[in-house]
Amino acid sequence: MLLPKQVSALVGIMTKRTEWFLLLCVLLLAAVLRIQAVSTTQIDHPVRADAREYYLSALNLQRWQVFSGATPDISAPAPDAARPPLMPVLLTPFVVFPPTDVMLFHFNLLQVGMDVLTVGFTFLLFRLFSGALLALSAALLAACSPHLVSMTTYLLTETSFTFFLTAGLCLTAFALKREVLWGALLGGGALGLSALTRETTEYLPIFMLCSLCWFLDKKLVFRILMPTAIVALGVVWAWKFRNLSAIGSFSDPSLAVRTIHHGMYPGLMYNDDPNSFGVPYRLDPLSPRMTDLGGVLGVLWERFIAAPAKYLFWFLIGKPLAFFQWNLQDGTGDVFVYPLIYTPYLDNPLFVWTHALFRLLHVPLMISSILGAAVVLWRPKLLGLIGNARLPALLIVCVIGYFVAIHMVGFPLARYSVPLRPCMYGLGLFTIVMLIRQAWAQYRAGKHPMA
Repeated sequence: MLLPKQVSALVGIMTKRTEWFLLLCVLLLAAVLRIQAVSTTQIDHPVRADAREYYLSALNLQRWQVFSGATPDISAPAPDAARPPLMPVLLTPFVVFPPTDVMLFHFNLLQVGMDVLTVGFTFLLFRLFSGALLALSAALLAACSPHLVSMTTYLLTETSFTFFLTAGLCLTAFALKREVLWGALLGGGALGLSALTRETTEYLPIFMLCSLCWFLDKKLVFRILMPTAIVALGVVWAWKFRNLSAIGSFSDPSLAVRTIHHGMYPGLMYNDDPNSFGVPYRLDPLSPRMTDLGGVLGVLWERFIAAPAKYLFWFLIGKPLAFFQWNLQDGTGDVFVYPLIYTPYLDNPLFVWTHALFRLLHVPLMISSILGAAVVLWRPKLLGLIGNARLPALLIVCVIGYFVAIHMVGFPLARYSVPLRPCMYGLGLFTIVMLIRQAWAQYRAGKHPMA
């Protein structure tokens, strides 16, 4: 016996119909939370900073069929590659000038739909290697996550990026476990679209090939993993060739430079000045020198030589901790990005309670997910992962490792870890439950050796 009698009985009587009914309830809860959030949240100047750039890109795309973040004029702007294309494409059907609350509400309803589908893909992903209750619980965590709910109220990429990433992982994991080519092709397409939403996953297909080939037999590598990577890279490179034609280079080289530059400051502060928290580069007098990769690496090397322990700790320990923390450093704090006039997280009981619960659960689930990743790699049987059941979990671990590596080099803002919430919360819960099962089984075996 692996579980107490009551839980075992519940698992035993759960039919497929019950399972799908409970999933429908979770999806309904996810929709209610998000619709309530986008209907009542009031943001102070919502079209600002990154949101303004997406808006301008969508407006130029609508008016001139040109990808450009330039301020609209009476003639078509010069094309650029400052932002990936998918967010402006999604926004274009709704965009009006000047921006209105109705426009934002309609777009946010699209984000609600995408986020509810993300919850569904979370269930399907975890159902590939866990029981119905654990998969439903992982979906419930994604449904109620304050970070995911809050992001649907902004004109930002987090919601759409999370959708394409989770969908791509689910489809690829299904293809690996069932050895179906169509799943690999669809999964690669979704992962490619995630990279056209945010550049973070541009190199994920290559990372997947290099890391997972050690755990998969050659048949799966060539029949499933390679087609997934080829399709994903094909989607990415279609945009890069557009950039080459439009601006003369595959991408805007300043993007990588800014990512390394903005992330080089220990504690995300310039000289430990709290006034610079989240935006340390703005107070750094040497920022004008760091306009290219050579300039950034030169200044970074000078500061590393002056304080090697401080910078080693920041890059190896501090950045992962900053990346996975609860508070969004580049926003107004907590789970919010832009300043708020009103949010249901202030006084709506359901929102207040879920926020308080998740604030308590966040750190334990993050720690257990990292522990679970290590166990998946080295002792998968402890989690009951045998044979093909291990493959979806390996894929999740691969993606978590990739995100950590990318943000140890770049800008480790906690907002950039929000798209990992479905995977990490689910893996964290899965790890806790399965380790408790193992402990319970060993206890029962010790208490009743003949059992």
